Amino acid sequence: MSGPSRDSIRVLHVDDDPDVSELTATFLERADERFGVETAADAAEGLDRLDDCEFDCVVSDYEMPGLDGIEFLERVRAECPELPFILFTGKGSEAVASEAISAGVTDYLQKETGTDQYTVLANRIANAVEHARSRRRVEHSEQRLRKIVDSLPHLVYVVDETGTYRLVNEALAAFHGTTVEAIEGATVEEVLSDRAAAQFQQDFRSVIATGEPKRLSGIEVTDAEGDSHVFEPQIYPYDIGETDDRAVLGVTRDVTERADRERKIERLQHRTKALMHTETREETARAATEAADAVLEAPLSGVFLLDDAGERLEPTAVVDAVHESFDEVPAYPREAPDGSRAALVWEVFEAGEPVRIDDVSADDRVDEGTPSRSVIFHPMGDHGVFVVSAERTHAFSGTDEVLVEILATTLESALDRTERRAALRRQRDELERKNERLEEFTSVVSHDLRNPLTVLNGAIEAAETTGDAEQFDRSRDAVDRMDAMIENLLALSRQGEAIAEPEPVALARAASQAWGTVETDAERLDVETDLTVRADPERLTRLLENLFRNAVEHGSADRSEDEASAQPALVVRVGDCDGGFYVTDDGPGIPEDVRGDVFDSRFSTRASNTGFGLAIVERIAEAHGWRVDATEGDGGGARFEVTGVEPAE
Repeated sequence: MSGPSRDSIRVLHVDDDPDVSELTATFLERADERFGVETAADAAEGLDRLDDCEFDCVVSDYEMPGLDGIEFLERVRAECPELPFILFTGKGSEAVASEAISAGVTDYLQKETGTDQYTVLANRIANAVEHARSRRRVEHSEQRLRKIVDSLPHLVYVVDETGTYRLVNEALAAFHGTTVEAIEGATVEEVLSDRAAAQFQQDFRSVIATGEPKRLSGIEVTDAEGDSHVFEPQIYPYDIGETDDRAVLGVTRDVTERADRERKIERLQHRTKALMHTETREETARAATEAADAVLEAPLSGVFLLDDAGERLEPTAVVDAVHESFDEVPAYPREAPDGSRAALVWEVFEAGEPVRIDDVSADDRVDEGTPSRSVIFHPMGDHGVFVVSAERTHAFSGTDEVLVEILATTLESALDRTERRAALRRQRDELERKNERLEEFTSVVSHDLRNPLTVLNGAIEAAETTGDAEQFDRSRDAVDRMDAMIENLLALSRQGEAIAEPEPVALARAASQAWGTVETDAERLDVETDLTVRADPERLTRLLENLFRNAVEHGSADRSEDEASAQPALVVRVGDCDGGFYVTDDGPGIPEDVRGDVFDSRFSTRASNTGFGLAIVERIAEAHGWRVDATEGDGGGARFEVTGVEPAE
């Protein structure tokens, strides 16, 4: 059996006279086919029948045993406050009507003779039910609308022309830290700050006056927590409907995150432009860390680049706050224990995949203490790892992660560029050195070799003319000098070539080997070092050999026979100095006015020397990336300091 249709009307008629009840039911159902009438003999039975409030209307007599019609009405209103209730009574009086109205009766109709009264009653019932149903539909629509409005993430409101909030949603109430009930009925001045209220009133009055919607952007408002938000309001003309009052409907989007993202992107664009003009790895890394701090508020960031040995990721540049937060700026060795920061950084570097950790203390990949609470590790190809870190948890959003990727990619490109430029500079410098050596060779060939050739030619002519044997000795001396010049010139050229693969060399052993090549009888070598350096073994030995020979030639040979017999033998010492090693002697030393010239090719204070020995020393030092300086020893002798030397581990 099918249930009642939506248009059917269930009526409960309560009357203590069964004949009246039956007659009323008959005429009502005949007057409107939608009616289905059920009867009750008194108010108590009527209340029992109304337990489920499924009737659409109650029609009740006034005078009944037990509860009268007014008392019955009051009980019905307590249980079913919206149910239509019509008092249909034979006892008509103004007092009864007034009391019924006060009790909330829907309609009042006095019984009369004749059947027309049932037609009137049927119309009253139909009107009351339709009105109740319409009201419920409106209420249901309002509830649905309220539910929809409250579910919106945007701030929604209706404000009338007096500046009073007629409707607001939960999002708006939550933003102001209050309830919907507290805002609805309040004015704009009571809810917003003075500045925001003045701006809003100007905007919504413009919409009311013109009837045209208005869209705004970049409106900043502070929430209940004191945090500033950026809004993008859209204001439309709105017809309230129930009155002639004009109003506006506002839908305001919170674009704080988007505005923050746009600001970060703008800052990042500015910073990445600076990255494309850096010249060195250090300058490039420093620009990247400054960008991370300025754009992403990541004050514990740093750029860690792979060292030449490929065993450590070294801190090439870090934000200043790193020095304050860490006892020592971290470096990350390859062989690091699991659970350490270094192990995780190397994992990122070798896998080539970035890692983001929102709460370091809660992440089981790191069990080592650290001031960092949020971190993004981003690899940079073969260069190293970009570490972007902050002291608070959940510091980085998905947008920040994308920005880090952009910054790290730009940094990697900048490092590639600086390496290419460095390689080009090295090639250019090497070409310049080769040109200098070529010029030097040309100068020697055109000038220095010409003198012994002239001597050789003259001696040969004299020998042919006179047959004097001394001329042959002069010829041999000239040939020996040319041979020495050519040998030294070739050494000068070859020794200046860059060192491709240096290896660990014990300085004491190299010194001993070099000393064995020096022709000496009375001089002594003291080695006071256990330093091991990264060098080309043959060229390091040649460097020491030339320094020893210079000491012997100028320290001993410059003394007279009487001085040599009166003074102890010359002592040459090799020892450590800051950043490298030194070679010194206790001879007469180098005059201060020529110390700056001793490394020039062909410079010598002795006519018999070619002047290439110390020039070769300087070339060998430069090929290693070292520096050599001539100064005065503690005892007044010559002292040569070689610095910038990389010790071998």
